Amino acid sequence: MPARPRVFTRMASALAAAALTLAAAGVLAALPAQSASAHDYLVSSSPAAGSTISEPIASVSLTFNDLVLDFNKDGSSAIVQVTGPDADSRHFETGCAAISSRTITAPVALGASGEYAITWRMVSADGHPVSDRITFDYLASATSTPAPGIAAGTACAAANATLNSSGVGAGARDSQSGSAAPGDAGTGLLLGGGITVVVLALGSVAWIVLAARRRDRHAR
Repeated sequence: MPARPRVFTRMASALAAAALTLAAAGVLAALPAQSASAHDYLVSSSPAAGSTISEPIASVSLTFNDLVLDFNKDGSSAIVQVTGPDADSRHFETGCAAISSRTITAPVALGASGEYAITWRMVSADGHPVSDRITFDYLASATSTPAPGIAAGTACAAANATLNSSGVGAGARDSQSGSAAPGDAGTGLLLGGGITVVVLALGSVAWIVLAARRRDRHAR
């Protein structure tokens, strides 16, 4: 076979391979950008979930698998409530929650013996609010003085009751967590559309060259 047709065949094969590579890239680029992280989850606590303690404690702490977002740098992005065994579920947290990296801490003064529940609401590293609860048992000693508790949560918890609604996390996560910004998905679709046009053009050229080669071969 003459050298020139071989060159054309190699060019057509290269164009076809490039078209397939760009097609795959176009599909990936067109996919909406997704955050690499999932919602934070609790990995440990003090007191531990389901445990029984017999000594008074000054605080409870919750440690998560990833960074807990602290928008205002004062711990107000998290709410921790500790309710006791009494019939009206009195509160025994004595102050606002504090955030340090992956851990949330809240001061407490426990009351009578019984089951206590730690309920929390925070914003996880992916920018979404997460809430849950655990329980532990407290056996007060004969010498301990039970705290009276309060009927409602602390003032800071009440003031920030709506802080961790879904809108807050979504608005702040771009700068806080590194997850995808709202415009990233549109940018990906635009890039994917541009690549698709190039793919179609290269594919058309490759098909034309290959078709011309086949016609020349049949003619000879």
